[in-house]
Amino acid sequence: MTVINLNSELIAIEISGEDASTYLQGQLTNDINELKQKPFQLSAHLNNKGRIIASFFIINREAGGFYLLTSKTLADKIISRLKMFILRSKVQCQLSSKDIYLLTNQATTTESMRINDKYFLALGSLPDNSQENSTLWHKLLVDNSLPMIYANSSEKIIPQQVNYELIGGVNFKKGCYTGQEIVARTHYLGKVKRRMQRFTSINEPTIGQTVVSPKLDNQEVGFIVDYYKAEDKYHGLVSIQTDCSDNAYLDNYADTAIICNPILTENE
Repeated sequence: MTVINLNSELIAIEISGEDASTYLQGQLTNDINELKQKPFQLSAHLNNKGRIIASFFIINREAGGFYLLTSKTLADKIISRLKMFILRSKVQCQLSSKDIYLLTNQATTTESMRINDKYFLALGSLPDNSQENSTLWHKLLVDNSLPMIYANSSEKIIPQQVNYELIGGVNFKKGCYTGQEIVARTHYLGKVKRRMQRFTSINEPTIGQTVVSPKLDNQEVGFIVDYYKAEDKYHGLVSIQTDCSDNAYLDNYADTAIICNPILTENE
């Protein structure tokens, strides 16, 4: 069994208390009540402009409540932000002390989720045979088209611009939540000009890096969501203006275009 230590990549925020569900329902893009029938849920917390502050994998907590797994780069920002909205609710919000890891066998704890046919993401005590492999984690995210928001990409885009509603991260039938008006208006009245696509580059990008296009006089048309290196190329996810995806460059490499390919077809 392979075990990959992800404590350097992720944190788990523990949300508990008798008002935990009601509280999260007003803060997240997804319907937390539907998690009762699922092993995990994708969701996000937005600012008032509808832009994603943090994305989450949400797992039920065995003792009641929930774990919100998100990028470690957002630890201080998102915990402080979530605590702002507790007010008089009977809710506790704190950083969990549990380890986070990938493993290749079925997890023995219910505090876990399946990433793909091979890997499970789990919380608990880190097994002795664990190893570090950040590249594998980013590869899993990219290959499974799962956008993770980091400090360098926080508050850049609305959920639709990373295909979040297409992969089950947004519920349009639930009640109001912070930023909901912008997301709903885009869904029902607007057209999404930016989408998440896969990209390949011979030049090394950075997460959050600006992507430009000669079609718009080398103005910004997107940014790098995530990536990993395989052999001599970089493969990743990019949020990009779709009509410029056939002619796009990293902002510091004007001589070589990145190759973009759509992931999902919009239902128009």
